[in-house]
Amino acid sequence: MRNPFHTWADTRLVGAVTSGDKEAIVYFFYEKFWPTFQYHIYNIFSGSMDDQELVDEFFLHLYEDDWRRLRTYDPSKAALSTWVSTVSFRFFRNYKRSRIDLNGLVTINEKWDTLRMDWVQDVDEGFLMDVTVAIDSIANERDRDIARCLLIKDEEYENVAKEFGLSVDYVYTVKNRVLKKIRTNLKGYA
Repeated sequence: MRNPFHTWADTRLVGAVTSGDKEAIVYFFYEKFWPTFQYHIYNIFSGSMDDQELVDEFFLHLYEDDWRRLRTYDPSKAALSTWVSTVSFRFFRNYKRSRIDLNGLVTINEKWDTLRMDWVQDVDEGFLMDVTVAIDSIANERDRDIARCLLIKDEEYENVAKEFGLSVDYVYTVKNRVLKKIRTNLKGYA
């Protein structure tokens, strides 16, 4: 079954996102415009950055000022896809220019952790079950333990890396593999 948002007009979708409808926000960022974001991230960063982390940062960029930038969307000037493509391209390009260490995403995680606490309260048992199933499907026992530390115990990347004697980049990779499986599983609910 497809998500009902795909039939909505662009202005209605923007209105739902700016009013805080969490399902509309997830659809907007992680379904409807996900390919656009991936395209820009790949072209700007040459595949050296994590798509999920950068889209989360773009989400925060729009969210932090109460969606002011998204409220500037004017359907008489351009289609929503054009607006999103232009704004996200500029954001990712400026983000790259402003970053000294392109492999360290600490600022993203600090901002995301602040917002995540609000969202965690809305997570239902079905999603937690998806997380558990995705973690349990990892063949490597060490990687399962890493994923549990990050996604269930909500431990910091640096602490988990230190505990297992691994690089922080490897810990990010494990987390992103699990999240990719979860996103794939959740598409069945949309």
